[in-house]
Amino acid sequence: MKVAYVRTRMGNEMTATSSSFKIILGLHQRRAVSDYEIWQFTDRAAAETPAPAPALKLFRCDHNNFADDLTREVYENGQPDILWVDGRDTPPYIQQTLDLCPASFKLIYSKHPRPWNIENLERYDLCLVDEDWQVAKVKKHFPRVSCFVWDKLVDYETTFYPLTCEKSYDLCYVASLRKGKNHELLFEAISRVKDRTLTCVCVGGDLKGNRESWDRLAPLQQMVADLGLSVHFTGPVSAQEVNRYINLSKIGVMCSIVDAAPRAMLEYMAADVPVLVSSGMLAGARYLGPAAGVVAAPKEFHLGMTTLLDNRKNYSPRAYLLQNYSFEKVIAKCITILRQAGCQV
Repeated sequence: MKVAYVRTRMGNEMTATSSSFKIILGLHQRRAVSDYEIWQFTDRAAAETPAPAPALKLFRCDHNNFADDLTREVYENGQPDILWVDGRDTPPYIQQTLDLCPASFKLIYSKHPRPWNIENLERYDLCLVDEDWQVAKVKKHFPRVSCFVWDKLVDYETTFYPLTCEKSYDLCYVASLRKGKNHELLFEAISRVKDRTLTCVCVGGDLKGNRESWDRLAPLQQMVADLGLSVHFTGPVSAQEVNRYINLSKIGVMCSIVDAAPRAMLEYMAADVPVLVSSGMLAGARYLGPAAGVVAAPKEFHLGMTTLLDNRKNYSPRAYLLQNYSFEKVIAKCITILRQAGCQV
């Protein structure tokens, strides 16, 4: 059984960072699928694109955003058993992919906060979402589309794990600088803590040069200066550096508003760092059990900070992660979801 993983945005590189692709690799490791490919679309000429990795197939689009190479690929090698679409957009080459693969089991995961608004959702067999309330909405609008809450997976063995080191920061926030990540909540909360000076590291940026992230850096730095806070912005760093910064911190925070369930929560937990989550977050708080951290209302985020910092040694986030979101449990749940939706894995 072969999976074709399709990213809706154009690009020229293979990625192993998305939640969807991590699950596909897990399914392959468990031998639930025998093979996988990444189908990536590009608008660049062949001479401008790098040599593809073995699992990556690049399809060049014309000025109408259709890919003749994709048509040849399907006619010569057949339709994949599973067509796994990842992303928010539905450009012409995604429409083309769906048209060329009528016999494939088609599923989609989108970070869209309202997945029932995904264009052409009725053409999919399965929609993966982050929260139960999203399931109800999808089923209301598209009763024939299977919809389930899945769990995300982090590499808690070789990428995110505890390190023996001194704590240099009180708080760590792993997030891009996009508006939806709501760094303002974090800085305002720190400023409301009057009995101590808290240090914070904001880890991450946008490796692809997202304009919104870069445009927000200067205003956020100015906000930090105006409030007189001690905050370090790292910019884009490797996954190994993310793990190091998490380990250098006493607690991790999550302040997102309109966002998919942030995988950073699981990364904190994998590093055995307790987590503070805003109750205003659209999706993801369900990952946080009482042994892993605290959920606080935005108006009381500063109180959640001090409570968690003062009691952090009473939490066991890594043990909680391994008990509830281990590789075996996450992949087994995904296989169950696929089978319940009619996919013969």
